[in-house]
Amino acid sequence: MELSQKQNLTQGLRQEQIMTHQQIQALELLFLPVLELQSVINEELAKNPILDTEISAEEEKAANLSTENDDWLEKILKMDEENRFIRGKSTAKYSEEDEEKRQFYLESITAEQTFQESLLEQLKFMGLDQRLLLCCEVVISGLNDDGYLVSHPADLAMAAGENMNLINQAISIVRQLEPPGVAAKDLRERLMLQLERKGLENTPVYEAVSEHLDDIAANRLPQVAKRMGITIEKLKDIVAEIQNLNPRINTDSVSPHEYIQEEVEVYEEEGELKIKVKNEHLPSLHISKHYRELLEDATTPRETRDYIKDKLKAGTFLINSIIQRQSTIKRIVTALVEHQAEFFLTGMNCLKPLTMAKIAEKLGIHETTVSRAVAGKYMRCKYGLLPIRHFFSTGYETEDGESVSKNVIKDAIRALIDKEDVYSPLSDSDIVEKLKSEGYNVARRTVAKYRESMNILPSHLRRQY
Repeated sequence: MELSQKQNLTQGLRQEQIMTHQQIQALELLFLPVLELQSVINEELAKNPILDTEISAEEEKAANLSTENDDWLEKILKMDEENRFIRGKSTAKYSEEDEEKRQFYLESITAEQTFQESLLEQLKFMGLDQRLLLCCEVVISGLNDDGYLVSHPADLAMAAGENMNLINQAISIVRQLEPPGVAAKDLRERLMLQLERKGLENTPVYEAVSEHLDDIAANRLPQVAKRMGITIEKLKDIVAEIQNLNPRINTDSVSPHEYIQEEVEVYEEEGELKIKVKNEHLPSLHISKHYRELLEDATTPRETRDYIKDKLKAGTFLINSIIQRQSTIKRIVTALVEHQAEFFLTGMNCLKPLTMAKIAEKLGIHETTVSRAVAGKYMRCKYGLLPIRHFFSTGYETEDGESVSKNVIKDAIRALIDKEDVYSPLSDSDIVEKLKSEGYNVARRTVAKYRESMNILPSHLRRQY
């Protein structure tokens, strides 16, 4: 059989949208919460001399400039005040001392220490010899993301090149570090370590944890009380002590400050809802007058002019991206508030279903743009400081044909459980029936899913004795 080969040359037309580097950067700025955006702006201010944050009245009235034949440059320099400047509401000056404190605070926000680094830091103050210190470091490297020691001591000994006695000594030392319960092999041992730290080794609560923790977790309290030879009331006191222990320890990066700053404020004025984007949290950026004058000066060397143009491009891009960011957030929040007006004017139980796709369609933007714009952003309203994502959720239709958010259903479930008889708690099926009586047609598996998402235990584990 002969094989024939053919080469065909075909020509087709395909439309493809490729994002530029600047578009990607603009999206990244849109994604950043305001505190992280402040850090980006400070970094750009440090490396771009074209940008400035102090402006005089004379600069605000700066005349238009012409620069060779660069159309983009002429447009930048001809921008009006509103578009060229990012201005905060407050123009008050900080005293030198206050500014120093403010900068120290802002810089310290980004200083983070990992969980492992915090443990290693504690070792430095224990005066350990080099061999034991190395073993402790190996033990810390064997901790998982939840702070449990998952590596076998024999494996740790091999990794450290030391004997088992020294490794076991190192494990004991690491277990003395903060937080209590670190380097335990499981939950039972973690709770026991915490009780030992309190000097409660020979107590009923220690016995309950070491011998009966599984039954207590399954809420089999009558059986446990019988085996321990104590009353159910005494066991309930013991369980309360156990609940005061820490089953989970925080292994996230340790930050000196946990701080949230709202991006936008929604308030009511004369019966109307008003929206204010918090521009005052950003520095007042503008293009430096000095460098604009250098561009205008015919005696400025060409290489200097080229350098200024490059920096001007970067600086103007940053300013325009921030303007676009603030504008996008305001447009999205405005559309959101229009949809959820009843919530802001009436109450928490009036939240309606709303998807990001619906807002995106209304504004003529991509759904991912909405997602980026609201990620990690907070809104202040009369109900407090709320994540903007809180207002996006799927929903259900009541018997009256009204649409309600799934958050309303969750609140209704929580309210029913809060009022239930603790000695005969509501099952998921009971909750379904009660929701139906309130006009909400929700399936039992949905109730179970929402209950679990709110970290509410099933009825047999909520039962009290």
